Amino acid sequence: MGRALLTFALFCVSAVGLSAQEQEQPDPPTTAVLAGAVANAAAIFARTAPGLVAQEVLHQHGRRGFIRILEQNQGKPDQKNPKKENVTIKLPQEFHTHDVVSDYALGEIGESHVIHEIRSILTIDGRVISPADEARHALAIGIQSPDDELKHRLLENFERNRLEGAVTDFGQVILLFAAAAQSHYHFSLWQERGHHRLLNGEPMIAIEYKQISGAAGLTVFHERAMDVRTTEGEIWLRDSDLLPLRITMFTEAPLGGNLTIRDEAVIDYAATPFGLAPLHIDHMQFLGADLLVENDLQYSGYQRLTPGIVP
Repeated sequence: MGRALLTFALFCVSAVGLSAQEQEQPDPPTTAVLAGAVANAAAIFARTAPGLVAQEVLHQHGRRGFIRILEQNQGKPDQKNPKKENVTIKLPQEFHTHDVVSDYALGEIGESHVIHEIRSILTIDGRVISPADEARHALAIGIQSPDDELKHRLLENFERNRLEGAVTDFGQVILLFAAAAQSHYHFSLWQERGHHRLLNGEPMIAIEYKQISGAAGLTVFHERAMDVRTTEGEIWLRDSDLLPLRITMFTEAPLGGNLTIRDEAVIDYAATPFGLAPLHIDHMQFLGADLLVENDLQYSGYQRLTPGIVP
């Protein structure tokens, strides 16, 4: 009888302890809390990013050659596309790779001081484009100069060196989710996949977003033109402090007839002594189901360029 009472007492204590633990667990963050944390990180990034410099290494793997149109005819119209057109194409089968090393910076351009990526290419496939000291000097001048034309030349450095399918302005995509811009997006917790993720072994919580208005978005160079598209994807925030460390992006645009061009990207950030900064970007561009180009960019050696000092 005494042993039965003791067992019962221990069970009651265990049950009470378990119940207390369950009650102490905090509620998961709401969509509003997560979106607010992203907006706060974007505001800090806007203050700390200008003047950051690093080395950027791009590994690009893409098709080389022209896309041939084999057949083009009118398809059967429907309600969504009354002038439907079918296009049959042949893609170049040959893939080329490029390795590009650049001095990279985030700088403010224009009267509104919009933050953009600017770069000065050092080497392409081992061939020297600019000596390191000249490249860093050009980048420093570009960051500090009031001459926006100079900054735009640095901004378009990839395109001028014929790196078709190169992407730019990924590093500061977190600014798309600043407090003033969040009305252009719909945020939600993804119910189908759940919202828990792991990034390098760290627990993360993911919030889904979809752009519903606004002119800002993903910037892609395609056929010598700069294309800006609306986007959707996920933002991963670290469980421990709600610091956003990954943003995924997906965008699709009609190219003509039944063809669409699709871009997918993953942007990883890291906390540096100078604030949040891009660490790794992986971007893939598809025409329909076929891969056109993949860009893998890595960043290292962050420093802050002291205003007024030109190396």
